[in-house]
Amino acid sequence: MGVLVAKQLMRSQKYYVLMNIEQYNKLLNFTSPLKECFTSSGKEIYLVGGIVRDIHAGLNDIFDRDLDFTTDATPDEIKTIIQPIAENVWLSGQQFGTIGARVNGKTIEITTHRSESYVSESRKPVVTFSTDLQEDLSRRDFTINSMAVNLESGKLIDPYNGLRDLQLKILRTPLDPHISFSEDPLRMMRAARFISRFNLTLDKGIKESVNELKERLRIVSKERIRDELNKLLITPDPNPGFKFLLKTKLFETFLPELKSCKRQHRIRYLRHDHCVRLAALLINIASETRKARLKDLKYSNREVDTIDNLVSASQMILGQPMDNAHYRKWYIHAGENRQGSIEIASMQRGARRKIAAIHRKARHLDQELEDYTPPFTGSEIISILSMPQGPEVGEVLQLLENMFIESGPVSNQEALDFLVEWEKGKDNSKRK
Repeated sequence: MGVLVAKQLMRSQKYYVLMNIEQYNKLLNFTSPLKECFTSSGKEIYLVGGIVRDIHAGLNDIFDRDLDFTTDATPDEIKTIIQPIAENVWLSGQQFGTIGARVNGKTIEITTHRSESYVSESRKPVVTFSTDLQEDLSRRDFTINSMAVNLESGKLIDPYNGLRDLQLKILRTPLDPHISFSEDPLRMMRAARFISRFNLTLDKGIKESVNELKERLRIVSKERIRDELNKLLITPDPNPGFKFLLKTKLFETFLPELKSCKRQHRIRYLRHDHCVRLAALLINIASETRKARLKDLKYSNREVDTIDNLVSASQMILGQPMDNAHYRKWYIHAGENRQGSIEIASMQRGARRKIAAIHRKARHLDQELEDYTPPFTGSEIISILSMPQGPEVGEVLQLLENMFIESGPVSNQEALDFLVEWEKGKDNSKRK
C-alpha cells in the first residue's frame, strides 16, 4: 500500500497526515469525467463528506463508498451537466438541492452549495441555495467534516482547520455550537459517534450547548435518530459516546432506558452488528418496555424480533443449568442468533462457567441438532390423525419437537406411537 506523508504547518505547529495515496489517486481518476463535465460548463465541483475526512485520516477501503459532491450549479443545471455520463439519475432529493446518479457503476450525490436550518418545531430543514463554498462548509456539523477536495486542482479546501482538529483529536463545530446544533439538532447525537469513532475530545462549549439544547432533538424524526444510534453502536468502541449521552442527558430524549443499562463498556467486544449490540445494551430492560422503545424508534418488526430473540436466547444461557434438553431448546430457539446470544451472555458477570457448559454441549449435540427433521410433516399429521387443517396441527408439531428436545432423536415409529396415545388421551378427555 502506497502511503504519502503530507506535512502541513498550521499555527506554528507541525501536523503530519497519513494518506493512502493509491486510493486517493484512484478516486481522482474516477472523478475525472465528472470534473470535466462541470469545468466545461463553467461550474465548480468539490468532493465533500466523510470520505474527505477518512482519506486524510489514512483509513483504508474508502473507494467502495458512495461519493458526495457540492457545486455552485443549481439542481436543474446539475441534471443537464451529468446527463452525458450518468447511467441513471434520480430526483428524490431535488427540493433539498441534491441530484443522485449512477456513474460508472457507482452511486453519487451532487448538491448545490447551501445553507440550511431547522425552524420552530419543523422536522425538515429550510434550504437556501448558495454560490459560496465556504458558506456551505460552515453549515456542516463539525470541522473534521467541513473539508472539501477541489476536483480540478486536487487540493484540499479547509477553511475551518478540520485537518488540524483531526490530528489533534478535537471535536469542534465550524460555527458557534449553539448555532450548529440549533440548525440541525441531530448533530448533538453525531457528536457521540465521532467521539467514539475517532477518540476525540470535546472543544469548549459543545457540552454546554448540548445541555441547553437537548430538548430540541425531539423535533428530529425518529428514523434519523435511529439511524444515528445504529452508527454509534457499530463504532469499534461505543462507550465514549454513551458516556457523552449520559453526561449531557441527551439520552433522555430518545433512549431513557440507557441510564439503567449496565456493563455497556463491554459492548466493544461484540461483533459490529447493531442488533447484537442493542440487545446487549437492553438485556436487563423488561421485554415490553424494550419492544415499545424499539418500535418508538421505528425499528422494523424484523429488527425488534431479532433483538428480542437475542435477549431471550442469552437469558436462556444464563438461566437454568445447561443439560441436554435445555441445550436443545436453546439451540432451536436461538436459530441464526446462536453465536450472537453467546457473545451477549459472555458479557454478563459470572458467565464463564455458563459459556464453557454450552461449548461442551455443542461438541456432543450439534451434529444431532443439525440432522434433526420432524418425523412427520403437517400434511402427514392431518392424514394420520384424520385431523382438519388448523392451529391444532401446529400444536401437534410442537409436541413432537418437545419430545425431541426432552429425549433426543425420535424414530417415526416412536412418534407414531406417541400420536396414537395423544389422540386416545384427547378422546378420553372429551368423553369425560
